[in-house]
Amino acid sequence: MGDRTYIKAADKVEKFMEGALDKEITAQIKKKAVVGGLCMAIPLYGIEILIYAGCLWKEYGEISRISGVPFKDNAVRNIIGGFIINLLVTFVLNLIVDLIPGLIISCIGCFIVGYSSLEISGMGYVKMLKKLHGNRAKSDLNFNNGVSNLMNGNNKQINGGN
Repeated sequence: MGDRTYIKAADKVEKFMEGALDKEITAQIKKKAVVGGLCMAIPLYGIEILIYAGCLWKEYGEISRISGVPFKDNAVRNIIGGFIINLLVTFVLNLIVDLIPGLIISCIGCFIVGYSSLEISGMGYVKMLKKLHGNRAKSDLNFNNGVSNLMNGNNKQINGGN
């Protein structure tokens, strides 16, 4: 299993996200995902964890703002939602890595894991905001459009989601 496999998987996540979320949220997630990917790929002797965590929570703050439920004004619910998403994404990524015996991830693989984890976390957070805040959250993850975009290979983005 080489870097090509990681690149293909990351491409699938990207295509799903582009179909499932609106352009503004997708753009914010991608910006933060680049920083998260670099944090995973470049060894910074522990500092990368702090940068990655800061980037992740900044991503959540931007998503909250765009969704109409500002992080600061809804801190308790948004922190709980973000924490739950972090646990789920970390569990799934660790499970995937543990299932691959002898996996040694290259710098490219590490970047892709960091990048994709922020994308997945961002998508999960959008959905969590909708569940926690209902109609107050203007954005939602449109699973059907995401799957359709993934299957058709389109790069069409939606506005608002469902």
